[in-house]
Amino acid sequence: MSIDVELTDLAYGGDAVGRYEGRVLFVPGGIPGERVRVEVVEERRGHARAELLEILRPAPERVDPEFPLLTDSGCQWQHIAYPAQLTWKAHIVRQLLVRIGKQPDALVHPTIGMPAGISPWHYRNLALFSIGPANEIGFKLTESHEVQDLETCPLLHPALDMVYQQIRARLLETFGDSLAQMIQGFTIRGAIGAVAANGAAEQVKAVPTLLSIHARPGSDIESPQELAQELMTSAPGIVGVIIERVGGRYGRVVAGQEYLTDVVLNKRFRTSSDSFFQVNMAQTPVLVERAIAMLEPMRSEVALDGYSGVGLFSAFLAQRAARVLSIESQPSAVMDARANATLNNQTNITALEGTLERLLGQLYYRRERIDAALVDPPRAGCHPKAIQALQSLAPRSIVYVSCDPSTLARDIASLCLNNRYRLVYAQPIDMFPQTYHIECIALLARNGLR
Repeated sequence: MSIDVELTDLAYGGDAVGRYEGRVLFVPGGIPGERVRVEVVEERRGHARAELLEILRPAPERVDPEFPLLTDSGCQWQHIAYPAQLTWKAHIVRQLLVRIGKQPDALVHPTIGMPAGISPWHYRNLALFSIGPANEIGFKLTESHEVQDLETCPLLHPALDMVYQQIRARLLETFGDSLAQMIQGFTIRGAIGAVAANGAAEQVKAVPTLLSIHARPGSDIESPQELAQELMTSAPGIVGVIIERVGGRYGRVVAGQEYLTDVVLNKRFRTSSDSFFQVNMAQTPVLVERAIAMLEPMRSEVALDGYSGVGLFSAFLAQRAARVLSIESQPSAVMDARANATLNNQTNITALEGTLERLLGQLYYRRERIDAALVDPPRAGCHPKAIQALQSLAPRSIVYVSCDPSTLARDIASLCLNNRYRLVYAQPIDMFPQTYHIECIALLARNGLR
């Protein structure tokens, strides 16, 4: 049965929201302000999900999706004009800070969009591609194991899209009908900042690229070392090929380098194949500059970079603070962070390996001081014991960089418990155009400061 509904809001997760018979109705593909015809496809206690059948009254922000194939494999918002995407992201952050973060007066600044003249497509320096049972190569559909076959990738930087097309062709040629039995997928990562490319198609040139091939567990690839060497020559710019989960005695095969060296704001960053690095190099300098400006580290201070990865923020904190403690649990990223301190001639960074909650606890018991703290946790947010340790160490300010505003809001509620900290403001930055994903920086100040 179809029903007509007025859409009134957008939820974190990308769906438009309406009401029918007193229940909340989530409608993928809708925009607030629209009247739509839908069919309920899933009923749950208190809410339901519906499929969009017809747009009876379109919103003025509605546009035709530029790459319809990507709608169901990650680019949920390409039907919304880009300026409106930015407006809705700030709205969603504020909603979550009010509802989950218990911050009724939360100040959220307008979302900082992609720099002028740079497209909200072709921005990624990293993508994971899957291989389906019929040798489809592309992205997995949302909440599905099906793979959307893509001949090109409009999300990747143009130079890396060229690599994708050539690797795709080479794998199909090498393995033929047995591709899906041998290879599960592959990851392409490029050092875009290293060649100062700005994403404009007319300036496409090869960038240093790492290719990681994910063999299907139990598959037996003949001569994996030979395959890795062949793939090194299959596209311009490839400096290293890693084949993981190889059967038999190999386990992992490498040809060439296992890391890239990228550049952000004139600082160099080595990033190993297993280490995290930001994926939008047009916005990464904006993210870094804004986060450091919000924290305002001082020459006399000890600054914390928690969940520090390869030391991206550490390098810029070190320019302004007396000492930086960089804490990361992933061994490859800690090795990269130490290498990066050397690359950038910075002797005031101490990169520690371990979980943030354990090492902060040790710092507290040793009565060491942290004057200003920056944390950039994964999507799951900060560990509760890390939050407790931060409160105990009581830095004057905490800058929280988040890729999930719902866990950001949850952790802000914890940090502000008992009036220990207050939220000053939040600044969304659009690191993921065309998607509902939101990067956000929040500034918290310790209460009781003179």
